[in-house]
Amino acid sequence: MEYKLYIEEYFSQKQVYAVFYGEIDEKSRNEIIVVGLKFMREENIPNLLCDIREASVLYSLIGSHTIIEQIHHYGFKHTDHAAIVYTHNENQHIHADNVAFNKGLNIKYFKNDIEEARKWLLQFEK
Repeated sequence: MEYKLYIEEYFSQKQVYAVFYGEIDEKSRNEIIVVGLKFMREENIPNLLCDIREASVLYSLIGSHTIIEQIHHYGFKHTDHAAIVYTHNENQHIHADNVAFNKGLNIKYFKNDIEEARKWLLQFEK
């Protein structure tokens, strides 16, 4: 798994833009979360746009469920916002989106629609 982190400005809002390539297993997923949140804190930007369209998830649906349930253990706060744009593993991402909604977390999944994800993050002006 490879990744790149950028800061982008979308209209007047700064967003951390993270792009991932390759296969994502549980270990690399956890690394992504730690590195992404650390970068968000260092830059004082609560908005993350996570582009995994070029990546495949290798962990189970239960793994997707559990990480949303435990995301606060990694330092994800209720003031953080994450938009995840995906292509593959649709059932897992739909499930994770529902878990995040039920937990009241500002995490939302978008199938192939990066512009819609960026627009969704705009509602969370700093």
